[in-house]
Amino acid sequence: MPRAFRSTGFDLCEVRYTRHPFSVRPSHGRHNPATSDTVDSLRSPQLSDDLHLLLNTLLEVGQERADVRAALCHLRAALAGIENEGGEVLAQRTLTPQPSRRDFQREGVSANHPAEGVHLELIVKRARWKAEACRFAIRRRSAAQSDGEADVLLAEEKDLRARRGELEDCYAWMLDSPRPLPKDQRVEEVALCYDVVARAAELCLALEAEGALTPVPAPDLLFLLAESQSSLLTALAHCDLRGDSDQRDLFLWLKEQTTRHRVYVDRHMRLDDPADSTKAPDLMNRLEKTASRIREKIGGGRAGAPADASLLAGVRVLVLAPVGHKPEGLVSELGLDTLRWVELEEGTPAGELMEQELGGGEHDLVVLATRLPEDEYAQFKSLCAAGETLFVRMLLEEGQGMTGEQLAGECERQVGERLRAS
Repeated sequence: MPRAFRSTGFDLCEVRYTRHPFSVRPSHGRHNPATSDTVDSLRSPQLSDDLHLLLNTLLEVGQERADVRAALCHLRAALAGIENEGGEVLAQRTLTPQPSRRDFQREGVSANHPAEGVHLELIVKRARWKAEACRFAIRRRSAAQSDGEADVLLAEEKDLRARRGELEDCYAWMLDSPRPLPKDQRVEEVALCYDVVARAAELCLALEAEGALTPVPAPDLLFLLAESQSSLLTALAHCDLRGDSDQRDLFLWLKEQTTRHRVYVDRHMRLDDPADSTKAPDLMNRLEKTASRIREKIGGGRAGAPADASLLAGVRVLVLAPVGHKPEGLVSELGLDTLRWVELEEGTPAGELMEQELGGGEHDLVVLATRLPEDEYAQFKSLCAAGETLFVRMLLEEGQGMTGEQLAGECERQVGERLRAS
């Protein structure tokens, strides 16, 4: 597993790490150094490579975080009173951070409200710029360094940097990192993931303008957004990079949507559940298909049309329902492989029963059609995640029946794309 994912149990924007000698606790994805022209690199030939890397990393992180800058200033003040054997003040050649314009813009931003100020338009522009810059970096490394080719590359890089100046919080790691550029395959993998993130944000903007995200965004779309930002984080980890402003911002926008609309996205929202970054082209295709399906539903072409009953053909379904009438004929109506119907009595602990039913991996889909206490619902989600089992929620009151059309409709709305992909 990539190093960036070894810490488990944290949201993708909440992992914390510590670097000696100062405790640095940025949100994952907030590492976004300014360009190399805003920070003097370390110039001491006496420092070992690992100390060079450590101090340069602290300077880079300091471009993003005021607390790190304060710690570095404290260190610089301490070094100001120390001279080396030649009488040179250590501080003069060790730490010389120069705050950028973006640092002052962020001083008033509260970490307690990270979703404020997240703009999908910026994600689209910034992620597309990064994808282009990644591919330029590959060509720059592999191109024959003839005079003519060098001039072309220099002009292209100048244009890239000029456009980057218009993008807030845009770290050009593929152009400015002090470390060697990763292998071409890895850099192209990151570029593809940037393409996906840009397109995901662009589709959300378009669907929002068309009213397709009202009153609640399609859960399938939110799931694909989670996979998109997680894929980018995985690809960056393959390049030994900690995070990215576009991954962070898409995650925060998604988190705000799921919280506001009470939609549970059970995959790729935590560091211990990374998406596969090598499947970016397939993910892009699924995003386009999902957006088209959403548009069809609101555009009149399929408005009011019955759900696709074949969606559940061959699926093994478990229903956890309140005590009441079990419907007949669902297996034949929907083409199910199997249907197991388990009734949960209100007020009776259901934890042990759920472990028995969900622990064997005998079901492809679980329908939760009753209310569970908070602790049992958390246990239910954990069991489904452990078994990689899809689930949908349907609220059936005691004595209320379930129709095949209702079940197919909820499955289409909540997990349709994922069922088709399974």
